[in-house]
Parts: sequence; C-alpha cells; structure tokens
Amino acid sequence: MSSRERRPNSSTGRRPSGSGSSRPAPPEGDGAPQDVGMAEEPVAAAPRAPMAVGRSLEITTTPDVCMEMLVDKLKLLDYERDFCKKKKPYRKPLSRLYFAVQDSSGQGTQFFYFASLAAWLLSLAGADGGAPKEFDDPNATCNNILNGCKKLGFAPPNYHPSKLSTGHGREICGVLDGLADYVLERRNFTYRKPLYMPDGYQDEEGGDVDEADAGGMEGDAATEFPKPKYLEEEEEEAYMMGNGAQDAALGPPPPGHQASPAPTMAEEKAILASKVDPTAWKMEVERVAPKLRILLNADAKDWRSHLEEVQQHTKSISTVWPESRTVLEKLRGELDTSLDKLQTRERFLNDQFDRLMQQYRGARTSLGTVQGSYNARTEAISERNSELHRITEQLSEMKGVMDEHSTNIADATPVVRIKNAIKKLAEELHEIEVRIGVVSHTLLQLSVKNKRALQAQAAAMSDEEDDT
Repeated sequence: MSSRERRPNSSTGRRPSGSGSSRPAPPEGDGAPQDVGMAEEPVAAAPRAPMAVGRSLEITTTPDVCMEMLVDKLKLLDYERDFCKKKKPYRKPLSRLYFAVQDSSGQGTQFFYFASLAAWLLSLAGADGGAPKEFDDPNATCNNILNGCKKLGFAPPNYHPSKLSTGHGREICGVLDGLADYVLERRNFTYRKPLYMPDGYQDEEGGDVDEADAGGMEGDAATEFPKPKYLEEEEEEAYMMGNGAQDAALGPPPPGHQASPAPTMAEEKAILASKVDPTAWKMEVERVAPKLRILLNADAKDWRSHLEEVQQHTKSISTVWPESRTVLEKLRGELDTSLDKLQTRERFLNDQFDRLMQQYRGARTSLGTVQGSYNARTEAISERNSELHRITEQLSEMKGVMDEHSTNIADATPVVRIKNAIKKLAEELHEIEVRIGVVSHTLLQLSVKNKRALQAQAAAMSDEEDDT
C-alpha cells in the first residue's frame, strides 16, 4: 500500500476514523476519476499490506458531491455489466443524484436498490451475506449490511441502523462510498494523473471543410458563414509581412535560376497600370468566387460561433448596463432603507416584549417540569393498572377453583352413586354364589356316578376272578 498514491481522508470528504485509515482518491483538482487517461495499475507480484481497520462510514461532503464520485467508482468496478445486467429484469444505471435525494419511484424501490448494491459490494469485498429480497424486513437488512461492514474493519457509525431504511441521504452515500473504496483498494487500483490527448483541431477543421466542399459539389444544403473581420486582418498582415519569411523557408534558388532584378524606388512609387481586361477579370472572379468561399456546417461547439456570441452579449450588456445600474442602485437604496426600518422595529418590539418573553420562558420552564412529573406519574399509574389486571385475573381463577370445590362438597350425587354401585355389587355376588352352587352340585353328581361305575366295574372283575 505504500507504493500507491494516497490522499488524506479530509480531501475525500470522509470523516476520519479512530485508526486513521487511508483510502484511494482522485488526484488534486479532479473531482472524479476521468475516463481519458485513467488506467489501473495492478501490483500482482508485490505482497499486499494488511487492510486498514477502523474505517469510517460517514462523509463530511454533501451527498450530491459524494454521489457523483460514487458513480465514477462504480463504473471503474464495471457495475453496469456485473450488477445491472447480471439477471433479469435488468436494473437501470445510477444517475448522478439517485441516492442523494428521494427518488420519484418510491422509498421502497430506492431502498431495495441500495440493499442489492451494498450486498454486491460486500460480496466483492469478501463478506458475502446473501442477496436481500424485496419484501424483507428493512431493519434486519440494515443490520446485516452494517454487520458485514463491521467484519471488513469499518468502525460502527454514530447513527442508528434504521437511518438506512430511508433509501437516500448522507448515510446511504457514505456506506456505498466506503464499500466502493474498499473494493478498489482490494483490487490494488491506483489513481493516476489523466493523460490529455494532443489538440487535433487543425485536422478536424480540414476534414470539416473538405466534407462541406464535397457537399457543395454534390448539391447538398450547407450553411455559409461570412469570414470574421479579425481573420481578414490577420491574413492581410501575414501576406504583407510573410513574404520574406516564405523566401527564407524555401532556401537558396536552384542552379541556373536567374533572379528577377529588384525594383527601383521610382518603380515602386509609380502608379500601377493594369493590363488585364476588366470584362475577363469579372468573368474570372465570377468563376472562381464560389470555389473560394468557406462553407462550414453549423456546429454549436465551434469556438468561432462562441466568440461571436460573446461579442454580441458584451455589446448588449454594455448597452443595457448604465440604465440597469441606475435602477439597481435605486433598488439597493430602497432595500437599505426598508432593512433599517425593519431593524429599528425589531429592536422596539424586543424592548417592549422583553418582560413578557421572560415570563413566557419561566412559564415554559415550569410547564416542562410539570409535564415531566405528569409523565412520570402517568407511567406509574399504567404500571399499577397492569399489576391490578394481573391480580384480578388471578383472583378470578381462584374463585373458579373454590366454586368448583364447594359444588362438589354440597352435592350428594356421589354418595347415591356409591350406594347404587354397592347394591349392584351385592346382586352380582348373589348371582355368582348361585352359579357356584349349581356347578358344585353338578360336579358332586358326576363324581358319585363315577364312583358307582368304578365300584360296579370292580365287583364285576372280582366275580370273574372267582369264576376262574
């Protein structure tokens, strides 16, 4: 960073920050970078110095001046191709006062353009936080932008982030200008002195004359301007004074050339007699005169027309100025008299109402005190009302619980339900006992039958054994 030309922060219109950051800026005498002779000088091989921290996002110049410089810096970053035409619908390029004043398209459109442009610059600076959406919360978007600037080393601004939600003003221009300078510094961009091209007016004038002559030969309409008087005087003086210089420029005569004898004094003072036929001379003049005329196209940028306009305006001003001066002096006298009367009347009114003004100031002070105490008591009353509402809700809840418990205690329905349940259980137990008795009797009969059958079988077996 020491190899690049710098300007102090005061010259860029940026408020100095706590750590004294240095920012690249246009050279002295040039309010914005010029397209002519402006070139980037990347220093790829040289090691980059660490970025300065504590940069400021606030400016000391007016927003319109900062906005003009910002547009030129964005053009150096080629924002028209990389930002405006990156995706459809295409965005319009910025005007010279877009963020300096409120735009007619609306605050929301202007703020969304600012948020998108700031996000693009943050992505170029290496702090990509994502592209904002049109219907996002403006306060959250402003906080994200300032957090991204803080990550890059910018000092926190002295204003609230909600100031950026307006979409225009000093704060908007300061944030965008700071990010643009940071990106240019990161790309090792260097401001150099402009290289002015040589003045090619003679060639351009000759080309215009040739084109005009060609147009006259083809019959195209062209405007004929009379040659100014000062040009005729210069040509006559050059013709009278420049013969010797032309002879010296031509050099010595070639060998065998015979110089004409120098005219004597008598011949120079003698009366010249023309030997040319006047009729032939007039015919030659009529034939050659159209070709000798200078035909120039009407050009509003021609310095000759500007000079003639200046002369005309000067004559008009010199003609009107004496009368206007008298009227202006008279008007100045009347204004001075009126101003003196106003000042005298103002002093009189101040003297008359001085006591009333003091009383008004005292009443205003006491009103402020009473208003402050009223506000304090109003806040206290609102707090008490909030507490009262909370206690009332708790009381209503407790009353509901107590009513439910009292209703349950005074009601005999549960006891009746218990008695009916006991009676129903007794009946079910009686039915079960009857069923148990029937089953027991059935089992007893079955066992008796089985016992008898076994005894009969045993007796039959014993008889068989006896028989055998």
